[in-house]
Amino acid sequence: MRRLVLIAAATILAAGCMTTRNEAFVEVDQAAAEGRFDYAAERLSGGERDTFYSPKDKVLYYLDVGMLQHYADTYSESTQNLTEAEFLIEEYFTKSISQGAASLLLNDTVLDYAGEDYEDIYLNVFKALNFLGAGDVDGAFVEIRRIDIKLNLLEDKYAGLAEQYNRSEDARIEIEPGENRFYNSALARYISLLLYRSEGDYDSARIDYQEMQEAFARQGNIYGFPMPLDETVLNRPDGARISVLAFSGRAPVKRAHTLYVITGDDQVTIIADNEDDSGRLILENWTTFYFPGIEGGYRFKFQLPWLDLRGSTVDTIRVIIDGVPIGELALLEDMERIAQDTFQVRYPLIFLKTVTRTVVKGVIAERGKQQIEDAALESGSTLGLAAGLLGTIVADVAVDASEQADLRLSRYFPAYAHVGEWDVAPGEHTIEIEYFSGGNLVFVDNLGTVRVGEQGVNLLTSFVNR
Repeated sequence: MRRLVLIAAATILAAGCMTTRNEAFVEVDQAAAEGRFDYAAERLSGGERDTFYSPKDKVLYYLDVGMLQHYADTYSESTQNLTEAEFLIEEYFTKSISQGAASLLLNDTVLDYAGEDYEDIYLNVFKALNFLGAGDVDGAFVEIRRIDIKLNLLEDKYAGLAEQYNRSEDARIEIEPGENRFYNSALARYISLLLYRSEGDYDSARIDYQEMQEAFARQGNIYGFPMPLDETVLNRPDGARISVLAFSGRAPVKRAHTLYVITGDDQVTIIADNEDDSGRLILENWTTFYFPGIEGGYRFKFQLPWLDLRGSTVDTIRVIIDGVPIGELALLEDMERIAQDTFQVRYPLIFLKTVTRTVVKGVIAERGKQQIEDAALESGSTLGLAAGLLGTIVADVAVDASEQADLRLSRYFPAYAHVGEWDVAPGEHTIEIEYFSGGNLVFVDNLGTVRVGEQGVNLLTSFVNR
């Protein structure tokens, strides 16, 4: 018995000494911030891949490497990895539907990561840009259409998952998804407009422009800024027209919020607290709801994920053509806000599933602890009492460890998309994109010499990971 106790104690201590995933990414993140995207992609996909990703993180791997390859202009490789991520997202979500009832008591951390909805939506944007970079307009059209399909199905897919959860024998309360408020992407509509305009189909381009207007008019929670383009985007260019999409900032990260469940007879109260400046715990808020079959007197701790928006240090983006400043880009899409909004569709499922799991597993653990304590008291020995005490501690730690929030999220999607258009003379032009923060120039993306024709999309893209 003493040897088992020592092993359990050593396991608890070792758990606090493991290197976190974020620590492993420091060098790679720095390379991305410096614009060395090819090096960053090679580091993640090299022989140390297992340092960065577990076997259950395949989606994260393909998303991270695929995005870095896009920024490095290796379009074919990027498309392959983003396509693999898209395939696995669909496969893992389908599996979660079929295993929904069984997985009600499983923490998401032990399951294959199936991606967040904003990742699934925006990977098609960057696949479309990959196809455009390779000169494949038809391929780009396919990706843009997939975005529309996914947005239309967003709320319905979680309704199906909630239905499976509610059929579980462990279900105590009915789970319903949140309301989807994002159904129309101005960024996707703009790319579609460019594709139609390049083919001379101005009627279809006008429809996309009207859809952009509707996105801003009816989704004020997401598009809380002026629409950056007017109807001149539908005019035929005076010579040739250059369009610029620049992406800035860093994707959100997930952080854990600790909450507590206090049970009453047939009800639970969820309490959130925080520390004040003196380190004292203060009550932030609470909610109580019906939970049939539970006894009063229990108190359990659990964690929920929340999205921490990191934004961008960049506040001005200027376009330089042939050495002359020609204008500034305007915000087209707040991608991190959309990440937050789409996360709220699934959040009620995460919340109620976690509460159910915490209560059910917590009660089982408490009953097991009582049996350990009773056995220790019956033994009457000091070693038996010590073993019983440590056994109850191990039980508490095991429950807490199993209720850690799932903080997995890809790292290299941008926070914002910016846009601008200018008419120029057909021919070759040198293009630079300057990024400013607080009036200081922080990065220059030299796109080199670009040939701009009277026909074609003439779309240039740029990105800064700051």
